[in-house]
Amino acid sequence: MSIENLAAQLDALDAADAFVSEGAESITVSNLSVGAAAEIASLAEPLGWELHAYDRADSEWSTDALDEEFGPFRLVLDKPPSPEGVLRLLTNIGFAEWLGRDDPRMHWQIGRLGCDIITQSVSFTPWDRQAAAPVIDVSQRSPRSLVREFSGERVVPADLRRWLLRGTDQISIDDPSVAVWTEVASRKLMLSLPDEFDGEERIMRFKGPPRLSLRLPDVDEKVAPALGNNGFVDLQAALAWVFEIERETEMRHILLATELARCSGSGDTAVEFLRDNLASALEGAKTAYQVQLAGMSSDALKTLAELRKSVSDETSKITEATRQIITAVAGSLAVGAGLIAVRLNTAVSPLLILLVMVIAGAYVAITILSGLMFTILQRRVRKEWQPRLYRFLSKTDYDVLVTRPARTAERTLWWCSGLATIAIVVMALVIVQLRPEAL
Repeated sequence: MSIENLAAQLDALDAADAFVSEGAESITVSNLSVGAAAEIASLAEPLGWELHAYDRADSEWSTDALDEEFGPFRLVLDKPPSPEGVLRLLTNIGFAEWLGRDDPRMHWQIGRLGCDIITQSVSFTPWDRQAAAPVIDVSQRSPRSLVREFSGERVVPADLRRWLLRGTDQISIDDPSVAVWTEVASRKLMLSLPDEFDGEERIMRFKGPPRLSLRLPDVDEKVAPALGNNGFVDLQAALAWVFEIERETEMRHILLATELARCSGSGDTAVEFLRDNLASALEGAKTAYQVQLAGMSSDALKTLAELRKSVSDETSKITEATRQIITAVAGSLAVGAGLIAVRLNTAVSPLLILLVMVIAGAYVAITILSGLMFTILQRRVRKEWQPRLYRFLSKTDYDVLVTRPARTAERTLWWCSGLATIAIVVMALVIVQLRPEAL
């Protein structure tokens, strides 16, 4: 309770005339009267935190000896060391400021937080409470790849995982610290909905048809209270559905944006429009998605059938090339055996025998080379066309259906080519080294 009281007092002072700035290791409170400084000191003393007081001339004072004539005063509170990998923030002022940064730590402890906020990449818990469960940092597509911005400074979030609650977790926006997180999360989620965002005019545009334009509230206007609890839940559900599966994110984003545009209301304020229409737009997008999947399933079956035929044709061609190599080698070995017989029984010119063996070897080499070039070409074609025609297949499925059968056929071809080359070379060496005197 001492920590919560101190945090509440600091937030109250910031809302009045003081200025509160919180870092990872300390808190600085400026423009304090003697009474306000003494109250902070009385709340910090039971915690055992080290406190330093400075007057307007930056001279250090003891908190018991402060004189109003030397004010206003500045206090620096040194927070206790945080556990490894944990960010501790006492005030909601500091919490709101740090939410705008890209701090990589996955566990935050907040002084005034009364419940856990478990998102897809960060656990926000009360002070000194361990995370309820380890956060699983899932892969997710960036909203910036989906929303086109017309401004110099990018405001669409690069990552939504710390703003999306994990699973079906529910939080109460009545908690002061939860309200801070909800306010930032609401803006980040809303900016991830449109097709385009004009940062200068603060207009969210949906292509439709029909086209829809919504005005985003100014930075100093509160978004979460206008959305309400139900509106925030709908916003969470919509973006969680859109970014649920990385490879389907773009299609789901287009469907949801189109359904929102169909709700009309161009020129309305974004918060009220989304509060009233987002739930129904999400249902429409899910229905359109199911219809799209049905059409894709039919097309996918046709594509898979064509893929099966293509793989069968390719493996049969590789098998035929293997047979041709075996036939060529068999013929060349027969010729080689005949040349050995001729070499041993007649006085035929060695050059003529060598010429015949070279012709037979060249025939085998050309047959092997054509087979190997065909397999290399087919492998390159598969690599080029896989992301264009078969993106709906996962890498594992594509390996099972295409890569493994093709590689098995290719392996047979390469083995036969190697053995054939060895056989021809051995036969040629025998013919060259053989002398009639050997009989």
